[in-house]
Amino acid sequence: MTHSEYRDSLKKDRQAAQRRLFDVYLNYVYTVVYSRLRSCGSREDIDECVSDVFAEVFSSYDDTAAVSGDMKGFIGTVAARRAALFYRRLSRVNSEVRLDDELSEAVKADDDVSSEAEKNEQRRALLEAVESLGEPDSVIIMQKYFYRRRSSEIAKAVHLSPAMVRVRSSRALKKLRKLLEEKDISL
Repeated sequence: MTHSEYRDSLKKDRQAAQRRLFDVYLNYVYTVVYSRLRSCGSREDIDECVSDVFAEVFSSYDDTAAVSGDMKGFIGTVAARRAALFYRRLSRVNSEVRLDDELSEAVKADDDVSSEAEKNEQRRALLEAVESLGEPDSVIIMQKYFYRRRSSEIAKAVHLSPAMVRVRSSRALKKLRKLLEEKDISL
């Protein structure tokens, strides 16, 4: 959708124009936001950020500007900036929670501390192994097993068919098992 198309449809029916813009760019915005927030945000955080992006696009769009071309650049900039703001906010909250967790762990017995350290090491190794799978396999694994999303939902985010998502998921799990076996990690 171009600026002029959006501007023309905005003059006719504001709500229909916004719905069309939302439908056209939802997957793009979700991908931008997800790539920034996947390490620190929940699915609800990502959905909230996507909603905020579109709210900002709708409220800040200047329909009198003489701009031509695709809306993708404008929307991508808004999405990247909004995701960065969310990331900073979520990282700050998560670091405060981690400090509280660390203080409570310091009070635990030595056996509990060592088992917690081992679990944390396993989690870190698992995350590194998943990230080493590369795109889109790491995204598929994280979405499927961490966020518990269905193949059809993941397919929209990674621009594949649901069947291809299931195939890639199966292959990625096999690779992940081999990587974990090489590191001598059993879950």
